[in-house]
Amino acid sequence: MTRDEDLLAYCGLYCGDCAGHTGAIADAAQALVVEIERYRFDRSAKALFSEQLPDYERFSRELRFVCGLGCETACRARKEPCEIAACCLSRGYHACYECDAFEHCDKLSNLEGLHGDSCVSNLRAIREMGLEDWIARGKRLWFGSDVDGEEGR
Repeated sequence: MTRDEDLLAYCGLYCGDCAGHTGAIADAAQALVVEIERYRFDRSAKALFSEQLPDYERFSRELRFVCGLGCETACRARKEPCEIAACCLSRGYHACYECDAFEHCDKLSNLEGLHGDSCVSNLRAIREMGLEDWIARGKRLWFGSDVDGEEGR
C-alpha cells in the first residue's frame, strides 16, 4: 500500500486525488462500454439516432480510448522522472515546497494551462501547515482555485 506522503507529486499535486491514479474516469468509461454492448446501443445509434450520432463508430473508439487512461503508479514512483521531479531529486527535496524559488519557477508555470494556480497554492499550504496536516485536511487543489466547485478540484 502506498503511504499518503508518497502520493504527493513533486509539483504539489496529489496523485490520490487524480482521476488517472484512481482510475475513476477509466472505470466509468469501461462501465459505459459494458452497458452499451449489453443493450447493443450501436444498433439504436444507427437506427434511431443517426442524426444526433452521425459518427457513432468514432465515439465508440474514443470511449474505448478513455477506458485505457490512467497511471500505473504515482508520480514520484515513476521510472522516468519529469523535469520537476528531476530538479527535486537533484536537490534532495521531497517536493518543491522545500525550495525557496517555487513560487516563480518556470518548471511549475508549465503546468498552469491545465492546473491553474493549484501547484503553487498547494505548495504554499504544505509549507504553512506541514505535509501531514495538508494531506489530512483534504482541501487540495487540482484545477486551480478559480474553478467553480469543490475548492477547484
